[in-house]
Amino acid sequence: MILSQAWNEPRVSDSQIPPREDLEHLLFARGYLLSCTPRPAPASHWRARQVGSWHLLWDPRLTVSFAELDGRSIVVVGEAIDLLRMVTGPPVAANLLEAWEHSRERLDAALELLAGRFVILGQASEGDFFQTDAAALLSAFYSATHQVISSHQNLVAETVGGLDLTELRGPLAGLGTRFVGVRMLTANTELNLRDFSVARIGPRPTDEAEPREVATEVLDLMRRQYRFLRRPGGGPLVSLTAGLDSRITLAAMREMVPETLFFTYEKRYNLADGSDCDMATATELSDHLGLDHKGYTILAADIPRRLKALLRRNTELSHGRAVAASYLRELPADRLHVRSNLYEVARGFYRKKERPQVGPALFAQLISKNADVAPAVVEAFEEMSAVTGILDVPGYDPLDLFYWEFRMGSWFHKVLLESDIAHDTHILFNARVILRLMLSVSARDRVQATVFDHIVDLAWPAVYDLPINGRRRRLPFAAEAHPVSGSQFPL
Repeated sequence: MILSQAWNEPRVSDSQIPPREDLEHLLFARGYLLSCTPRPAPASHWRARQVGSWHLLWDPRLTVSFAELDGRSIVVVGEAIDLLRMVTGPPVAANLLEAWEHSRERLDAALELLAGRFVILGQASEGDFFQTDAAALLSAFYSATHQVISSHQNLVAETVGGLDLTELRGPLAGLGTRFVGVRMLTANTELNLRDFSVARIGPRPTDEAEPREVATEVLDLMRRQYRFLRRPGGGPLVSLTAGLDSRITLAAMREMVPETLFFTYEKRYNLADGSDCDMATATELSDHLGLDHKGYTILAADIPRRLKALLRRNTELSHGRAVAASYLRELPADRLHVRSNLYEVARGFYRKKERPQVGPALFAQLISKNADVAPAVVEAFEEMSAVTGILDVPGYDPLDLFYWEFRMGSWFHKVLLESDIAHDTHILFNARVILRLMLSVSARDRVQATVFDHIVDLAWPAVYDLPINGRRRRLPFAAEAHPVSGSQFPL
């Protein structure tokens, strides 16, 4: 395919951006802003480019790729990894455009095979669309009135000005944010940029599958991401805890252990969160398996006043600012942080006990952790359910989708927007094809994390030698007893 236009702006490393005393170099780190009219950049080092009828501003820590053919174009902001062709950067935008030239259905199939943290803008005569990566790890907030989309709700508010804080007390609910008129785009949905309506675009249908088959396929897809985890500063940084999910990442990354720095922090000001257990287990596990491991202590929640103010400007909703500050202080720069937070999507998080009828009222209770919730919160989830169609996706438990699309979107983006001052983040499960496969096993296997056990059995059984959150977890099977006849999920 011969493109009529193509360009690529590769990402720069953190150390290539000159530090400033006022910390502007960390302002809205790894962020972007898309607008129908030109807007001023929030920081002097940000880049600007017009892409079709839209104006794009972005922090150069993000790569941007553009491909155009006959008036149809694709922009990829952030790193998208094609798990079929095992490429990133300009080839991804070109391959997506080629798929779209054939049909929208083929484009959707190609998007399912992308891993990484990114957003995509598509433009064509039939309409423009915007969507996030599989779990919206590169978040998206928008104002339909002002036709602005950004990684940071605060940046939307600063850009358009005059937005009021919502008067809703308690937990944020539905698609709303702290700012009236600024909304969140959830995973598996797409924004129509002609009228800013939202449409569901996933997950794709799947048949129930056997855990061993799924584990084999998912492990292969995780390993395909190895080559993209290296940065100028070296191999990845992997957070290691006492929990199951980080143990799965450790097993899957066995071949990368020699170039990986594992780390664990202990919060002395809040040991009730279990970080002391994390430290003890991670230290013992590292000695047992020969890992390069760094443990460090965060003595207090206090952080420098100027940095605290910047983090408050980056994201009004605080999660762990002292932790984000510790990454900047304690860990080497110019490396990629590999996390394991997304894995609970595939572990029946909300199905571990009996639930009443699934719907907006239950969603409100799960978020507020209180049976008596404000009517406004229930109404917000009623509106979210109607807009996104979360209750009517054939073959999927709405509670699994709620964890995937809302809980991860409304909670985890706060974690990343804080830690972006130090490192970019990658999660090996963050591809629609992987999450679809993980949700294709029975409800019982999801709750029992059977696929996780198979991944460990196939990749590195020794990671189960030490207890997980204080409890021994054993493999109830042997690899030779479960021959794999071939993938049921061809790429």
